[in-house]
Parts: sequence; C-alpha cells; structure tokens
Amino acid sequence: MKIQPDRRNAYIGVLCGLAVALIWSGWTVATRFAVTTRLGPHDVTFLRFGVSAMLLWPILLRKGLGLQQIGIFRLLVMVMGAGVPFMLLASVGMQFAPASHVATLMIGTMPIWVAFLSGLLFGEKFTSRQLNGMGVVVVGVICIGGYSLIANRASGEWRGDLLFLLAGLFFASFTVAQRSSGISPWHATALVNCLSALLFAPIYFFWLEPKIFTAQPAELAFQVLAQGVMVAILGMYFYAESVRRLGAPRAAIFGALAPALAVLIGMVVLKETPAWLTLFGIALVMSGVALVVTSRRAETKAPGF
Repeated sequence: MKIQPDRRNAYIGVLCGLAVALIWSGWTVATRFAVTTRLGPHDVTFLRFGVSAMLLWPILLRKGLGLQQIGIFRLLVMVMGAGVPFMLLASVGMQFAPASHVATLMIGTMPIWVAFLSGLLFGEKFTSRQLNGMGVVVVGVICIGGYSLIANRASGEWRGDLLFLLAGLFFASFTVAQRSSGISPWHATALVNCLSALLFAPIYFFWLEPKIFTAQPAELAFQVLAQGVMVAILGMYFYAESVRRLGAPRAAIFGALAPALAVLIGMVVLKETPAWLTLFGIALVMSGVALVVTSRRAETKAPGF
C-alpha cells in the first residue's frame, strides 16, 4: 500500500522528533559522564564548539555575520544564550546533579522559559490550559529541587539544579532572539558555534588546563562525536526538519520526552536511579510541557525585541 505524501511527511517528522529527544538525552548522559570522570566542564565546552565550528564555518563564510539584519544586541544574546556561558552552566551543574535533572530542569523547562520571555517581550497571550501547564511544571520543579535541597543537601545537588534552570533560561533567550532575527536555524547555529570557538579557544589553551591531550583516545573520540557532531549539528538538523514537517508546537513536544529517556539511559550507563519524588517531579514537568506546547496561543503583539 502506497503511503500518502502528507502521512509520509508526518512519519518522517515524528522520526526526526524522536531522534532529537534521543540525541538530547544522550548528550546529558555523555556530558555527565565526562565531567565526573577525567574531563572538566571547560574541556567538553571546547570540544562542543571547536569541533562543530570546523564543520560549520562554510555556512558562516557563505552567510556572513548578518549584523545588519540581526543587530549587535540580538547577536550577543544568541552567542551567550547557546554558546560558552550556556554550556559552562550546564556542564558545571552536571558535576553536582544527575543527568535526569539536567534533562528535566534545563531541556524540559526551555519551552516554559520561551513562553515567559515571549509574553514579557512580545506581549504574547496564553490560554488557561497553557497557564495550567506552566503551573504543573513549576510544581514538578519544586518536587525535584525540594528533594535535592532536603534529602541530598550535602551532595550539593541543589547547586546543579539552579544552574540547569539558569542554563534553560539562557537557551530560551537564544531561541527568542533567533526567532525574532529572521535568520535560519543553520545560520544561527553556525554563528553561535564559530564565534564561541573563536572566543573560547584562546582562553582554553592559555588560561585553563586542557585535559584533552591526556584523555584516553576512545573517550576523547566519544566526546567529540557526542558534543561536536551529535548535539551541535545532527540535533539541530533533526529539530529543524521536525519543525518544518510537523510545525513548531508538535515538534516541541518531543523535547518533553528527553527527561524520561535520560532517566532510562542514566540508569543503565551511569547507574543513577532517581528517587520516587524526583520521578514524580519529572512526570509533572513532562505533563506540563505537553499542555503548553500542544495548546493554541492567543494573538500576540508585534515583536519589539
């Protein structure tokens, strides 16, 4: 039986969305493993932007900086929001808290942060269902953070949780700035990765202590693949394809799968088993995000960012 073009298009979009969720959750586990073993946050940050910049520079060479279209302020927000500051917040946080926390508190709350910034900057209005979803997410975050603060206070998990929430806000800022700039996702990705590598490489080699030269070749190759290829390039490609084929609201729902996948992968690879309250909080965050991204939004004012 021949599959109709529209249905085939939807199938491909769903597969791309599932690939994004798997890549994002796998990245959290890979980074958590790196920063709790031989490599540090500065090492995985350099690998992420150094490798992807070498692969993406032809796009930047062809498109240029686009300052006239983007504006200096938007460009700074984009580079900070998805560049070195974002990556350092996430990777330092992973030294304290498990992979399931970063997948939930950073990746899982990004749509909520985007909604908050859109309402604050663009006057975007939200339905009661979306507001209820945001409230569910907040309760989920309180469950996860409360358990970290009370039961695991000595281990410092709460520090990681706070850094993950801040990293989610940073990446949401990038999302809003990129959306209002009018440039393509690939152009934005090339800009962020190439400029981040250019700025961070001298700091990494001259002021920090690079561990990439003493790391095991297999471990280094794995991080090169996870940081510089999978999440920075393939993750962006599959996400852009999912948005193109399904639309932004339906594509965003796959990001809500990342926490559950990170829990499963973390249990197998890192031997990290979340507490029941944490699992309950993760389920609440996933449910709240689903409510937000599957609801229609009210009319918005013209962007002024």
